[in-house]
Amino acid sequence: MNNLELGRRIKQLRLSQGFTLKDIEARVGVSATHVSEIERGKTSPTVGALGKIAEALQVNPSFLVDLPVGDEISHTREGDRDRVVGPRNGAAWELLTTEKPYAELSLFVLDLGPDMGEPLVRPSRPGDKFLYVIQGTLQIELRDQSQVLHEGDSIHFKASIPIKLLNLGPTPCRVFWVDWPRFTM
Repeated sequence: MNNLELGRRIKQLRLSQGFTLKDIEARVGVSATHVSEIERGKTSPTVGALGKIAEALQVNPSFLVDLPVGDEISHTREGDRDRVVGPRNGAAWELLTTEKPYAELSLFVLDLGPDMGEPLVRPSRPGDKFLYVIQGTLQIELRDQSQVLHEGDSIHFKASIPIKLLNLGPTPCRVFWVDWPRFTM
């Protein structure tokens, strides 16, 4: 990975979390000037500085420097995709991409059954989330705000906000879900 690409990834992640260069400096002691030079590709960070920047951004350092693995294209067919079923609530994620190519985001279809006893809770993390209701009625709670999304509705928000999801309808609820940066279950 070249300096420009590494710097771009660091800057995108920093901005997505709403941090200034001074915020990074205050959190981990890497000077704002040095972080700026890294983000502009003017210098390479030391292993120590990279580790500190990753710590401030709440990601594993490998996320910042991961090189592409395998093919650059992910192609999946309906019926052949991996499906992960959660331990509670009957929530199931259908993975729309494979782990092979290098990707900066994750794409899922989330299925929530109609008889959820309690909401599905997703903790905060760095980055962004986007949800689009394919079918059904979804209640989403973001901090103390609760919204009801119907078929065709979407919502985009900072992933640093913990969320609670609940299927409000008598039929399954299907949600197209995007996570940035890539999320591994």
